Amino acid sequence: MSMSLKKQLIVCFVGVLLTLCFHYFISEQIEFVTYSNGNLRIQDYAYHIIITKAFWFDGFGDIYKLSFQQQALSAYIGSQIYTVMPLGITPIALVIWLPFAYVARFSMALSYTLWITFSLGILSTALWSIVRNFYRNKNLPILPITLSFVTLFSATTFRALQLGQTSVLAAGLLIHLIYFVHKTAKQSKSNNLLIISLVIFILGMKPTYIALGLGLLMIYGMWWKAIYSVAIVFVLLMGITPFFTTKWVSSYLNLLQMYSLGKFPEFYAWAIAPETMNIFRSAFRKFTGDHIAGMISNTVLYCVYIGVVGLSIRLEIKDISINKLNLTVFSKDQLFIILVGSYLLFAPYAGAYEDVLILPVFLTVLIVGNTPTLTNYKSLVSIFALFVTLLHSYFPPDKPLLLFWSLKALIIGYMLYFCRLHPQNDLIGEHP
Repeated sequence: MSMSLKKQLIVCFVGVLLTLCFHYFISEQIEFVTYSNGNLRIQDYAYHIIITKAFWFDGFGDIYKLSFQQQALSAYIGSQIYTVMPLGITPIALVIWLPFAYVARFSMALSYTLWITFSLGILSTALWSIVRNFYRNKNLPILPITLSFVTLFSATTFRALQLGQTSVLAAGLLIHLIYFVHKTAKQSKSNNLLIISLVIFILGMKPTYIALGLGLLMIYGMWWKAIYSVAIVFVLLMGITPFFTTKWVSSYLNLLQMYSLGKFPEFYAWAIAPETMNIFRSAFRKFTGDHIAGMISNTVLYCVYIGVVGLSIRLEIKDISINKLNLTVFSKDQLFIILVGSYLLFAPYAGAYEDVLILPVFLTVLIVGNTPTLTNYKSLVSIFALFVTLLHSYFPPDKPLLLFWSLKALIIGYMLYFCRLHPQNDLIGEHP
């Protein structure tokens, strides 16, 4: 037996052992749904799986309709339920969650264990695919690795796992995509089309995730891969639409408008907690009012995305450098960090668990390298700032939200600095 095979078997054994321990000591102890005296408490993952299970096994319909969700919850709990949670997922999530929903028919705890195992498996393999190329390097960029570890073992990540949120999986998929993009950039030919299309398809669980994934592909000029991926997603949506009826499109767009405007009807309002979100809207709503803060968030978010993608399209069509356009010089890595940063800072609605998506930023910096040592005072400040930022949702409700938002903006800005143009980098523009 080869040494490589032995290592793989050991990793599999340890993985199975950890999964069994997680299931017995954690999943089996969780109360996924409790209902007492008219008060409903439900875990995020359990809510989505109940809706998914109702769609696939209890009759097809428009999951974005209030009546569908109320009926699904009422049937599961055995009592009439009127309050529901807004669904930010796309129909693609129903396809991905189908096997987990099937398992949940027999055991919600086992379904949750499998979901967490799947999410952490994707994240772990993504991290290893990048880190393994650096661990023999004597000049290992310690700062981004340290920041990644702080994020991985932060209260925010543990909370995302506890809720069964999709951000852990999305972070892993984006890191995989970063690896494929940089690997492909060094090859004349690439056979990663199928894998990249699959990654984009799974990121299609939420509009923001697939927007980041497609944005990364377009920044690096992988237009055909982006087009193929979008085509696959479109075909699947067309295939599943008859089960929803075409009304799901208007229902979902209406729901996205609620997220964007922050105006949720009373039966959704119980699930919305702005004070737990580290975004511009929550940080500035006391100064500008929620409506204006929301408008600014949407304007910045859309302008950044359109600007980055538009610039990438123009450069691809004209085959010219940024310098010839008399614009500020950016590296491709910087443009991606700007996309992720704009979402983490200016999303009109994003729970604290979405901050796990800062991991792809640190892995991008790791690839670029050229970071200071940990003894540098700026490094120590950035590590401390990140630690505090990822704890923000555990502070009292009257916490200074502006301070936490500013710390997150400072960290992302500092990461942008490390991805500035260098001769060895794959660049969009070049120094004059």
